[in-house]
Amino acid sequence: MQATMTPTGVFNDQMIAADYLIEAKSAIKACAMAIAEATTPEVRNTLKQHLNDAIAFHEQISQYMINKGYYHQTNVQEQLRVDMQTAQQVLQSAGR
Repeated sequence: MQATMTPTGVFNDQMIAADYLIEAKSAIKACAMAIAEATTPEVRNTLKQHLNDAIAFHEQISQYMINKGYYHQTNVQEQLRVDMQTAQQVLQSAGR
């Protein structure tokens, strides 16, 4: 079931997935930086596992978004069209 954006703040699947994707990218960057700063092999190995998990999660979210037509990583024009359409829907829902 797909919720729609309303003035009460309900998010739709596309918005939630995009937020997850952004957070997964952030986790990947944070883990990579932490690995570079780790001082023991045990900590480094633990962080590497977290990095691998974050990469796998990013892949799952990306694939979900591609399958749903939310994410067009190789077609910039189509991605811009989708992004503009989403922005218009959000603005309309906010009454602007």
